[in-house]
This record gives sequence, structure tokens and C-alpha cells, in this order.
Amino acid sequence: MGDRKIFPLTIPKWGLTMEEGSIDAWLMAEGDEVEVDSEVVEISSDKIVQAIESPVAGVLRRIIGEEGEDYPIQALIGIIADADVTDEEIDAFIARYGGDAAPVTAIEAPGEEQAGADDTGPDSRDMEASATLPVSKMRAAIAKTVVASWSIPQFPVTAAIDMGAAKRLRAQRKEAGQAISLNDIVTKACARAMEKYPMINAGLGDKEFILHPQVNIAIAVAADDDLMMPVIRGCEALSLEEVAAASRRLIEKIRDGSIAMADLTAGNFAISNLGMFGVEQFAALVPPGMAAILAVGGIRDEVVVKDGEMATAAMMRVTLMADHRIVDGLCAARFLAELTRLLENPGQL
Repeated sequence: MGDRKIFPLTIPKWGLTMEEGSIDAWLMAEGDEVEVDSEVVEISSDKIVQAIESPVAGVLRRIIGEEGEDYPIQALIGIIADADVTDEEIDAFIARYGGDAAPVTAIEAPGEEQAGADDTGPDSRDMEASATLPVSKMRAAIAKTVVASWSIPQFPVTAAIDMGAAKRLRAQRKEAGQAISLNDIVTKACARAMEKYPMINAGLGDKEFILHPQVNIAIAVAADDDLMMPVIRGCEALSLEEVAAASRRLIEKIRDGSIAMADLTAGNFAISNLGMFGVEQFAALVPPGMAAILAVGGIRDEVVVKDGEMATAAMMRVTLMADHRIVDGLCAARFLAELTRLLENPGQL
């Protein structure tokens, strides 16, 4: 345990956009014995409800967070400790941790003041004439993540790729009864290219680069009017068919509300595809904790020159946005060149 005898229960972070969680129910009472993997408390975000299992054995000595309240991630909500730990030791641990958790609704920004009911300025009149729309928890979390992403020093590199062979491969697999999307082909091609250029799959530590042993790719999926990024783990070891099956399972979980925290964590690289909405080309912001994200546009027939002759090709533009602290321009260009080669020769996937 932390301090050898005391273990803190905190609000976990599930996925890139989560900034706070709500305590739905305590599944144990103070004084109950806790075994390893015992379900202690039920936490929910805007899209997920999950029972938190204890990684340690002991006694639930202190319940700090209240049911029905929202708390920021990593907020201290409870204490598990050995039975022989004194209350004074627990109090000292909580004080060192930063004190009891404060609900999000109780946190007020410094200098923030409530608007007076008698405000009669132009802004007040405009508000009276305007409609308001509540901001969901997930949309507020997405806004915070975007701000964090914007602070990353990042740069875009774009490539145009002939997807004719990839479209033919998809049609062949469909005739054989195998459901594979073009996004699945792009995902597998990214995994293959990252095996050759592992810095695209790296992370940034305090004084070192973190070379991840697996290629875990997050795919952006619309969830109502919000966004979720479930993760396909170990893409380097999966066949194209297995990548497609994993993607379908994750999307179905989002649709039926059964997505779990394990499905939204540990992503090292991300793909965002807006091609189905008619978008030809765009740039996406690098999610915090990742080295890069690939923005995928739609496929359209274009006139190109091949071997000195005019021809029609199914062209797709992709933009790699990379964290310049981890990836340099040459690495990004080489990665896109390898990605282009693989997508134009999809039989090698």
C-alpha cells in the first residue's frame, strides 16, 4: 500500500476527455474489510458507469467523497488501510495528500462573482433575448482537452494517397463475407508504418522518450453530439480482419452504452476520419499524451498523371499532426511515405 499501510481511493481518468467523475454509490461502508478486486465504489462519467475494484486488501477506513457529487480526476475520495493504522495516521496522510476532496460544484474560480439580478447593461439584454444550451460533462471535458492539446508544439504534414487498390481489396473481402472498412485498412497500415518508425508511437517523459512496446491506436467515434476515442490495442500483432473486428466491437459498445474504462485508455496514437462527411482535408490536434494524430479526409476521383499519361485515381488526403518535441519533420515525412506505400499496396498488410 501507499505509506506501506495506507492506500488512497481517487477518481480515475477514463479516456482523453474525462476531467471529472461522479460518485454514484459506495458499495461498501466504513469499517468493511476489503479484499483484492473487491468492488468498493461506483463511479460514472458522462458516458460510462464503472465499479472501482480495490488493488489492495485492507479495511475501508474513511469515506471522503459523497454520493451524487462530482469530483475532478485524481481527487481523494476514500482511504483503505490496515486495521492497525491509527486515525491520526490517516488524518496526517489526508493532509499530506491535499485534504478532503471538494466537489466540482463547490469550486469557484478566484475572483469570480455572481452576476447581480439587477444587471441592466447591453450584455444582460442580449442574454434575455438569447437561448441557452447546457454544456454536457463530456463537452466541457473535450473543451479542456482541446486547450491542453493547443499548448503542444505541433506541426502538420500532408500526403495524397491513391486508394484504388485499397478500395478493390475492401470489395474483394466484402464478396468473401468479410466486413472491412477503409478506416480499418488505414488503421492497420498505420500500425505497420509505426513498426518501422517507432517515434510516431512514442511518449514524452521528464527527461526521456518512452518507447511503447505495443501499437495502441485510438479511433475517434461520434457519440451522440460528443466524441469518444476507444483504443484498439496491440494493432501490430493483429491481422486486418482482427483490427476490423475489434473496431466493430468498440463502436457497438459505444452505441449500446457498455463501453468500459479499459476500452478508452492506453492509446499511443490516434486517427480521426471525417471523410464520410465530405471533408477533403483537415488537421486534428494532437491529444495529450500522444505523439501524433492522423486526420483522414474523404476519397474522391481526381485526374492525375501516371507514367506521363492522364488517368483517374481515387485520391485521399491525410494530415499527420505531430508533437515536435518527439517527432521531427523528417520522421513525419518518412512515416507518411511508408503509410502511402502500404495503402497503395494493401496486399502487404
